[in-house]
Amino acid sequence: MLWARARIFFAKIAAWVYGGYVWMIFAVLLLCCGGLAMLLRGPSAARRTVRFGARVVLRLAGMQHSAKGLDRLPAGPHVLLVNHASFLDAVALMALLPAPPGYAFAVRQEFPIQRLLCPMLKRLGTVVLVHPHSSTRRTKNVALMTAALRRGQNLVVFPEGGFVRAPGLKPFHSGAFMAAANANVPIVVAGLRGTRAALPPRTWLPRRVPVTLEIGPVFTTYGKDSAAIAQLCATARKAMAPLSGEFDPMSSTPANG
Repeated sequence: MLWARARIFFAKIAAWVYGGYVWMIFAVLLLCCGGLAMLLRGPSAARRTVRFGARVVLRLAGMQHSAKGLDRLPAGPHVLLVNHASFLDAVALMALLPAPPGYAFAVRQEFPIQRLLCPMLKRLGTVVLVHPHSSTRRTKNVALMTAALRRGQNLVVFPEGGFVRAPGLKPFHSGAFMAAANANVPIVVAGLRGTRAALPPRTWLPRRVPVTLEIGPVFTTYGKDSAAIAQLCATARKAMAPLSGEFDPMSSTPANG
């Protein structure tokens, strides 16, 4: 009994030490690479710099990371839909997605730290959305994403909007699908695994867990009416569940993994 308690105690100490180490290297590289990114001209160079920093963070944290199916990504502008399970998702995607020409993230302005990072987010070409409390705000968000796509940007969108502690895919928002239809660009579905376990929601203690990204099917937008958007949304959701390993409560078929 005493030995078991000692093992638990030392395991907790090790977890805190590892967590402090990971956050220390993240803070150092954020200052270095983020500061350098803000001095560079154009989002392409800034994204390469931040991608380098994100890969170093994962490597020094001992988190194995890999991407599969990158050759499926279209050459032209597109919307990349990825499941959202952790604050680590953005770091993992920056590390795993190709830098040239790179991706602009569509993010909601929700957390105070985003205001501190605003200069770097702008340098990376981030599309900052407002919380869709009303139809007017939703229309504005669609317009912002549509404009970015028409400028030739590739967009990373978390269609669930946010994440919760319980596993499983949340309902999808339709904004990214409407923007893709307006700009006449394809939608790519991808699945990110490992981030929920590596940095679980409502905790700040990271764990040494492998992180993988798999690029799935590419869908062509075929209509702007509500029925076409709803059908595309359902099709993308069905494709994302097995890629992400997340259970889809709207489907009777469980996700693999």
